Formats: sequence, C-alpha cells, structure tokens
Amino acid sequence: MKPTLRISRAAAPAVTALLLSAAASSAQAVLLTIDPALSSVTYTFGGMVFCDADGNCPESPAPRAFALSGSFEVERTMQFIYYSIYPPEGYYRDEIRFRSVSIDSGGAAQLGFSFPTYFAVADEEAFAGNENACTWFPSMGSCMSMGFFGWFSGEFDGRALTMTGTDFSEHYYFPDQFNFTIVANAVEPASVPAPGTLACLAAAALGLGAARRRRVSAGD
Repeated sequence: MKPTLRISRAAAPAVTALLLSAAASSAQAVLLTIDPALSSVTYTFGGMVFCDADGNCPESPAPRAFALSGSFEVERTMQFIYYSIYPPEGYYRDEIRFRSVSIDSGGAAQLGFSFPTYFAVADEEAFAGNENACTWFPSMGSCMSMGFFGWFSGEFDGRALTMTGTDFSEHYYFPDQFNFTIVANAVEPASVPAPGTLACLAAAALGLGAARRRRVSAGD
C-alpha cells in the first residue's frame, strides 16, 4: 500500500503558508530590460584581406556600431566545485548567468554576434566570465586552450547591471570581433520563479482548495 499524506483542516493553513514561504525564498532569476540609449555592439572586421598581383590591397571594413535593446534574465546560484574526487573535496562558488535571452542587436546578430549566456564567477556585486573552460575549472588538470574566447565583466546589485565584453564570430582563423557595452535595469515583476517554485505554488493552491472543500462539506 502506498503511503498517503493527510493534512487536517486545522493544519492546512499552516502547511500552505510554509509552502508559500518556501516558494518566495527560492525565486532566483531577475528580469532586466536593456537601456538602448547606453548599450551598443561595435563590430570589427577580423578576416583576411587578399591583395592582387600588383600589390593592391583593399581596405578592411571600418568598425560599425549597433544598438542593443530587449530583455533577459539574470540567474544567480551557488555552485559546488570539486578540486579533488578521492576524497571528495571542493568549495562553493557564487555564479551568475544570463538566461532566456530576448535581445535585438540589429545587424550585429547577422554578422555573427551572440549575447553571452555562459556563467561568470561573482564576488558580491562584481562578476567576470570567460568562455575558456581551462580558466574556470581547476579540477580539469592540464588543459590546452585553442582559438579565440569571449569574455565579459561588470557589476550587478540586484536591480541594475552594467557589463562590457568581447564576443567573436565562429570563424576559427581571424574571427570578427564584437565589443559590447550593456546597461540594464530590473523591471516588474522583479523576480521570476524557478521551476521548483512553481511546484510549491501548485501544492499550496491544492492545499487551499482541499481545505475549502472540507469546510463546505462540514457546513452541509
């Protein structure tokens, strides 16, 4: 026989309050909107220029600036990092990551710009991230890095974010470079529940519904 959890009518409000409290404390993602007046992407050509037989070489395309707009989520978590498997030892690292990107970068996206969604290591309000896995995972031991890696850094105080960084196109040799600056601020609703939060809210709603049905039955 499967165990069944029964909640008395008197205990239902307390259980519901506990579930709602847990739901509120587990909200981690913050929705931000970009300030297009202060945010931009600067494109710099990185490809090869071929000269003709007479030595005449075309000029490289001039840098181009594109405006950034839209919104995205900032998620902050504590991640346990192992530096020894046997015995298991490690430490907790404060990480920040950008999720659910809905950003318009105009022609920069068509040229290969990609807004960074890889994690960064945070220290209070400051953070810095790098696509090179050798930089962030000490447990990997020896590691050889090849190619061009994007990076970004900035500050986030829970409401306002400033970020600068560099992204590269997917060309392995002489990739195009994109330097970007982003200024964003939180908009209402300030917090977006994580999946576990939604489960808690659903359980709380069921608890309230069950308690109400019992009260109606008792009144009949």
